[in-house]
Amino acid sequence: MKNRRQNMKIILYGFIALSVVLNSCAAYQSTGHNPSGDHLKAIKKLPNYSEGKFQNIDSSGVDFKKVSWTKLLKTMRDRPANVRPSRPLPVVKTDLKINYNKPMVIWFGHSTFLIKTPTANILVDPDFSGYAGPTSWFVKAFDGSEVCKVSDLPPIDVLLISHDHYDHLDYETIRQLRGKVKDIIVPMGIGSHFRYWGYPANQVHELNWHQSYQLPMGLRITVTPSRHESGRLFSKQKTLWGSFVIQADGYKIFYSGDSGYGRHYKQIGHQYGPFDLAVMECGQYNKLWPRNHMFPEQSAQAAADVGARMILPVHWGKFAESNHPWNESVKRLLPAAGALHIPVTIPQLGQPYSVGDTPWQKRWFD
Repeated sequence: MKNRRQNMKIILYGFIALSVVLNSCAAYQSTGHNPSGDHLKAIKKLPNYSEGKFQNIDSSGVDFKKVSWTKLLKTMRDRPANVRPSRPLPVVKTDLKINYNKPMVIWFGHSTFLIKTPTANILVDPDFSGYAGPTSWFVKAFDGSEVCKVSDLPPIDVLLISHDHYDHLDYETIRQLRGKVKDIIVPMGIGSHFRYWGYPANQVHELNWHQSYQLPMGLRITVTPSRHESGRLFSKQKTLWGSFVIQADGYKIFYSGDSGYGRHYKQIGHQYGPFDLAVMECGQYNKLWPRNHMFPEQSAQAAADVGARMILPVHWGKFAESNHPWNESVKRLLPAAGALHIPVTIPQLGQPYSVGDTPWQKRWFD
């Protein structure tokens, strides 16, 4: 009996050790690889790269000279219970392989969405792993928010990644997408991660701010500035971050990516606007990082700045990465956008929204 207990302990400890090793290997692999060699030499010649990193349009990030780690940890420790919903989210299961006669946007929570046009399927910042981080031990998705799996997706003509933070560039999802994606468009430097993960070099197109890529199906993608930063684990600003102007079938869609508010929105509106739809960051804000993420009222103003006819708020509804109530962002956005006379559509996760249609405002998030 004693030997049996000892054997069981050995087996249990073995499983624990194996789990730690496997998770450590997965975390290392998920980190990716920053630009190096000739790739880095080319990046160093860019006007927005100096002092060993990409430079922001404005100062960005948490200023650690003013904010201590103790204060940051206290902020996250003192989260209210309602940073996560108290019950599973209502979702809509949609056949993603149906074709539409004008652009259709299907949001899957946080910043993951699919644009289906008559000629192309465009997937943006996908995270279907159920967590946001280097391993599954990190930020967990809300209950019920996993409405879609990679296997549910149609063939993807274009994959867009706004920056390489884990909640926008999810390794497990990218691994599963290999073989299902034709072209990948990313800000400068992010191609290094894809090549490290086994994607062919000719499949990945890296663009600097205000550079465009024309695809054969009449689709034009332009990378535009955002006020944010990049980095996986301890590496910062070795790759670029950005927003996107998406032109397809006579429609124009703007996606903000992650960004603090700044003058770049008016510049984008002047150069590329107006837009039929602005998919705007609206969530994970905090007074400790006001330069990295917008407060909801700023998201409304940014949409006005770019000349948006409609707002679809993202960067909420799946992960709790700050300490505000999970649904506070859209509750604050609605009156702010209303004051600027911009309608807001808030579809349920997985529910298609046809660009140009009347907004969906059933308050499923109350």
